[in-house]
Amino acid sequence: MFTLTGGRLVDAQGRPFRSIGISHADDTNLRYPHNEAIWRERYGGSRRRWLREGLARDLRAWGFNTIGWTPEYVSGTGLGTSGVPVDLPHSGGIPGEELAEAGMPYTLALRVAEIESWNGHPAYRDPRSRDFAEYCDHLARTICRPADPLLLGYFLVDGPAWTGHHTGKGWEGPLAEVAEAYYRVATEAIRRHDPHHLILGDRYGTRAGAPEPVLDAMAEHVDVLSVQTFPGRKVDEAMTRITRWRERTGLPVLIADTGNWCPTVMSPHRTGSEPDQQSRADGYELLAGTFAAEDWILGWHWCSYVENPQRGFGLKDPWDEPYAELVERVAAVNRRA
Repeated sequence: MFTLTGGRLVDAQGRPFRSIGISHADDTNLRYPHNEAIWRERYGGSRRRWLREGLARDLRAWGFNTIGWTPEYVSGTGLGTSGVPVDLPHSGGIPGEELAEAGMPYTLALRVAEIESWNGHPAYRDPRSRDFAEYCDHLARTICRPADPLLLGYFLVDGPAWTGHHTGKGWEGPLAEVAEAYYRVATEAIRRHDPHHLILGDRYGTRAGAPEPVLDAMAEHVDVLSVQTFPGRKVDEAMTRITRWRERTGLPVLIADTGNWCPTVMSPHRTGSEPDQQSRADGYELLAGTFAAEDWILGWHWCSYVENPQRGFGLKDPWDEPYAELVERVAAVNRRA
């Protein structure tokens, strides 16, 4: 099993392990009208075949060693230009028994609450209630895989909005009390069904933020501080916040989601990050180098694998072909790391 030793991630043999992964690798991105023929011809319409012959093969060739968060958007375009989330909730992700067949380390998601900052329809259910405890136990006994040596650990919620959700919804009651119940109940359920693997916690966004009472409660119950950040070239600003969170919690950090984008054939008007794929490669090298320089950062997971109409950026285009000028540099950076 993967464990933490002295704040460092080690594998079952006690060897240091830096988790360099991909987020949002989901086979449904190859089942759109524009690429479903490729899905059938290359992978026989089989998710298990795609995991082995597509995803795992690519990740190894490009120097990645982890399948990160697999849940994907169902609809919408994220925050968009209006700043208002329009996405419906994401899919549940690929089941663990299938991910394990890829033969490489992977993570699983237990979405214990629908409180994402991007979610236009959040549900702030009381974590102090019996219903919440029963729901968490149901998720844990359904998803947990206590005997799988390839499993890195469990994430909870993607980019939670603990305060200031744009819909006006939020928790009822003192935030510290709510957060303590949330993390205690969720992690007790996981450890009841799997006492062996790491709990990676919520994937806090550096833009959505994480209030101090929430960080304090989280630090008592999870193993890793997971962060998602999309800073472009303003890496120092993001690292200032991440370092502050790390110092407050005392936990090692996993960059659970990071990335950049540029205009493409499918999304020619997507701007605000990089102008082209070569510049995306420059940005990857900057981010990876920054993260690798800190011994308290356990690794980073890049967003994403195959470009789709909603997310708009990936290592591969919508027709399952790599962006060569990007992945060649990414592979070289990963091998050095």
